[in-house]
Parts: sequence; C-alpha cells; structure tokens
Amino acid sequence: MKKYRLDIIFILMIFTLALALRMVIAQPTFNGDLSFPAGDDDDYYQIAISLIESGRLAINGYDTAYRMPGFPLFVAFWHLLFGTKQPYAILPVLLVLGALLPVGTYLLARTLGGFPLSGLVAGLIPTLDPDFITFSRLYMTEMLFSLLVLASMLAVSRLRVTVAWRWSVVSGLLLGAATLTRANFGPFSAIILLWLIWHGRHQIRVVLPQVILVGMIVGTLWGGWVVRNYLVLHSFIPFTTQGGSAYYGIYNDEATSDALGFRFGYWLNRAPDLPSLPGQVWNEVSVDRYQTALAREWITAHPGTALRVALMQVAHFWSPPLIDISYLLTVVIGLPALLVLVFYQRQPELVLWLLLAVTMSALTIISVGVARYQMPLRPLLAVTTVLGLSALYQRLARFRRRTGFSPMN
Repeated sequence: MKKYRLDIIFILMIFTLALALRMVIAQPTFNGDLSFPAGDDDDYYQIAISLIESGRLAINGYDTAYRMPGFPLFVAFWHLLFGTKQPYAILPVLLVLGALLPVGTYLLARTLGGFPLSGLVAGLIPTLDPDFITFSRLYMTEMLFSLLVLASMLAVSRLRVTVAWRWSVVSGLLLGAATLTRANFGPFSAIILLWLIWHGRHQIRVVLPQVILVGMIVGTLWGGWVVRNYLVLHSFIPFTTQGGSAYYGIYNDEATSDALGFRFGYWLNRAPDLPSLPGQVWNEVSVDRYQTALAREWITAHPGTALRVALMQVAHFWSPPLIDISYLLTVVIGLPALLVLVFYQRQPELVLWLLLAVTMSALTIISVGVARYQMPLRPLLAVTTVLGLSALYQRLARFRRRTGFSPMN
C-alpha cells in the first residue's frame, strides 16, 4: 500500500480539483438552464428518451441510425436509474466522467514511464483545459468517448504486457463500447488487433487466442448495431447515416467559394434539393446515399480542389485556437515530443498512440466535427508534453555538468 500511497494522493487531488471546476462551470444548468446549446445534444436526448419509452432508437418517433447508439444507451441507463426523464437530471454523472479523464491522464503518464510528479502535472493539463471543462457539462459524447478511448488504450497496454484473459475481455468490451459511441474509432480497432499480433509474434500461440477474443467481443457489439440497422432500416449501415451529410457538407461548391479562404474546407450543414423521381421515397437512408453520391460526383469533377479540402481538414484538426492555451501548448510541444519519443524510445504504447493520431487525422477528410476529433488525443499530448520537457531538462542538466556551462557565466 505504501508503494502506491503517493499515486493515490495525487489521483484524489486531480479528481477533486477537476470535479470542483466542472461543478462551477455547470452552475447555470444546476440553476435551471436545461437548454441544448450544441445541436447534437438534442438528438442524443431524444434517442435516450425513446429507448426508455419504447425501446427504440428513434428521433421524433422515427427509427434512426443517424447517431451511434453508445451514448444514448449510456444516458438512458442513468435516466432509468434516477427515475426521471428530465434533461440534465444526470448532470452529476456527466461531471464525474469529465473529472475521471484527468485521472486517466495521470495513469497514462505513469504507464508510459513518468514519475508521480510528472503524472500530476500531466493530469492537471486536462483538469484545467477549457474545452474539457465545458464539454463535461454538455449532453454530448466527447467526455464518454475520450474516457473510453483512454481506458481502451490502457487496457490494451496491460493485455500486451500480461497476456491475461481478463484483460482480453476488458479490452474487447472497452473497444466495442468506444466504437459504439463514435464511429470514427471503429477502423482503429482493427489496427489495435494487428498491433497486438505484431508485438506478440514471438509467442503467437498464446497471443493469437487473446486477440481473437478481443476481436470477437468488438465484432459482436458492433455487429449487433449493424444487424439492428438492417432489420429496422432494411439497409446495410456499418456506422451511421450521418456519413452522407458529413461527406456532402465538406465537398461542395459553397464550402470552397470564399475567396479569402477563411471557411475553405470546413463542414457546412447543407440539405440538398431532393429530386422528385418515380417510385422514390426519401427517408434517412436514401438521403444519406444521395448525399454521398453528390459528394463523390463533386470530388470527381474537382479533384484538385478536393485534395486541397482534404488537406485543409487535416490542418484544421491540428490547428488549435490561439485562445486555447492548454491545447496550443500540447500541440506545439506534445506532438513533436511524441514523434521524438517514438523515434528514440520505440515504446510500443507510444507507437500505438501515434497510429491513433494518424488514423484520426486521416478520418477528418470525410467527417464532421473535426475540431472535436482531437479531444481523445489531448490526454496523450499532455503526457508527451510533460515527458518531453522533462527529458529536455535532464539533457540540459547533463550538458551543464559535462561542460560547466551556465547561462549566468
């Protein structure tokens, strides 16, 4: 117990401070402001209440696959447990989720070789991050998804080290839950399985069954969603019907018409003019297919501009607002530090996080919500920022000892 006493103290400090700050920012909601300011939140609430009332994933009474089911299932459970359908009745749960993310950042720092003090500093970065504080009080997926991604990566790390069945089960459940919460994590699950096989290739007979179990759990959870969509909406929908509006909202003439380029490459919420075709019934699925087709036609007609849009999407992903100091510092320092640490240390977990950063960056070229896609990466960038600065300080200290150089000389 003494060995982990400092860890426990630091974890409690981080959690208490994070929860207190989030409770302060949530005061308008506690005082009766039950509005849904973000846009997506209203959909999640409607789907959750529909689950409670009818057992259906529906918006305005219509079955839907516009949103992944993970977050509505999560909040519906808490509404049922609390015995109320009032908006934001589960706000305490959302705030605790937000406060757990800095704790996970501390654990990540310790997993990657950081000392307790470096873990404390890393944990304080998301604790004080304005976006994390704000999103902790919103009826949105960001905190749950970021926490599931972080927990998944920590569990997979334990699985690689221990090759234990319990960690296979935990990893599969967490990866599956993350995939059901945000569609953009789905493709990365396959990369994780390949990563596990690669690092366990020297004991493949032991590792392969574990990897298969993880894949089966993820596949079962994700497959249930796909089967539901086919039975209810009579169409193969691997993720969501939001994909068409995302694709069409990025690749169109209007999004590239601003001569100054301020808006170039951003997603625009556009509704296409639906043609009247014999026998055509427009619904959520058919509109999704039509929007996807329009986006593909536009890309075919404007290949050079489409490439520029794609690159701009990636640039937006890694361009923090100047007023967001915490994210600005972690990108400017933490991202280069991640690359340097991967090159010099070749630590498997850092390589996996780098692969996640590459995957998320690539997916921004076809997806909305670019500004929020980097939120699951912020805990890692907070850790690499601290580890990078610590390593730089140690090198400078060794240089001064060898040379006797001092800035005061």
